[in-house]
Amino acid sequence: MVNSYTSKIGTLQNYKFVMIPVWIDWRKLSDGKVIKKQFAVIGLKKLDTGTHIIHPVTDFILHYWQARKFNTQKKHALNTVKFLNYLMSNKRSMRIHSMSNLKLADGNNYLNTLTSEGYSIGTVKDSERTLTYFYLWLVDKGVIASIDKSSFVKKETINSSIYYETPFQVIYPERRPPNVEHAFPIKYIPLLLEIAILEALPIALGVYIQLFGGLRVGEVVNLKRTQVKNRVANGDFLFEIKDQNFRSDLKDSAGSGYVKRTRNQRIFQIKDWGESLFKDHIELFKATDNTNALFVNRDGKAMSGRSYRQYFDKLKRCFIEFLKTHGDSEDKILAHHLSMMSWSTHIGRGTFTNMLAEVAENPYDIAFPRGDKSLLSSLSYMARTERLRKKLEQKFNNMHEVYIPKLIEKRQQKEQ
Repeated sequence: MVNSYTSKIGTLQNYKFVMIPVWIDWRKLSDGKVIKKQFAVIGLKKLDTGTHIIHPVTDFILHYWQARKFNTQKKHALNTVKFLNYLMSNKRSMRIHSMSNLKLADGNNYLNTLTSEGYSIGTVKDSERTLTYFYLWLVDKGVIASIDKSSFVKKETINSSIYYETPFQVIYPERRPPNVEHAFPIKYIPLLLEIAILEALPIALGVYIQLFGGLRVGEVVNLKRTQVKNRVANGDFLFEIKDQNFRSDLKDSAGSGYVKRTRNQRIFQIKDWGESLFKDHIELFKATDNTNALFVNRDGKAMSGRSYRQYFDKLKRCFIEFLKTHGDSEDKILAHHLSMMSWSTHIGRGTFTNMLAEVAENPYDIAFPRGDKSLLSSLSYMARTERLRKKLEQKFNNMHEVYIPKLIEKRQQKEQ
């Protein structure tokens, strides 16, 4: 096996390393149901035929992150693949014939190349973390004999987790101000929901759930129609959030969607909007693939995360265009700002957090409704979230006496 790790890089012409997502049957339950799990593996692809094989260096990913979520494995696999392809492209100038020739200086050069090519500081640091563990793994395997393991200093965090300090010397890029919008203006939420009903109806309920429950897109598309465990005070929804693996036919979890943390999640009921959207959604959309998924695509299959984002992108375009063509000067300024900034489905969670922050009395009032881990019991927080819900609803009461979908009303008038 060690010889496989030291395969000669110089002989790999017409090949490149790739990350390959694979699903496997992970375990079988007592009722016979098979639980599938997705892994990120490293393959060697032949460019002229498009065929690939799983490379033994995949063991590096499984050694450290086998128990972690697919996206964590994918991140480290992609970082490793990029580094290995860099070695192949520069093998002559670097005088590298196999992985046993690797030196710390080679890692330094690669990471500094990322900086010089304009990658962000986050990307460079992320690659540095992967490379630290990759070198350590190669040293432990006896592949690299020229690097002593003492170069990797073990540290412990305040949470008692272990990590290794980087052995590399990297020139990091300067931090750039983010061009990302994290929150949506609260006063425009009713209009956003109206346009979602008109232009992106299959996800209109999902947009509401994200705005008033803080769910991530992967958590939304993993909901079942029957997964509303019960209704709490004032009609709030309580969803059971867990991985369903509806779309194991999709290789990439970015497409299928995944749940970051299994939990029960409360969705605030504001002015009966959620109830109305939920009833309409249940009547209009039903899965035909035996998944009982709450959100489905036009073919009746469980909606993927990718499809959800495509609907959301359409909603973005329509919302900005409406502000530009029908709005006042303030609306047009917002339209210009939103067209210049980067924002996606995650803005729902950011908006929910901002709304909570405005009415919360302490950090825990934000942590629990968002579904974050907290130290106190759920029961005490369920009482607190009722107070928060009332404050949030009051904010919208001050904005609109009643929720009237003006755009729908105008369209109906035109059709008459």
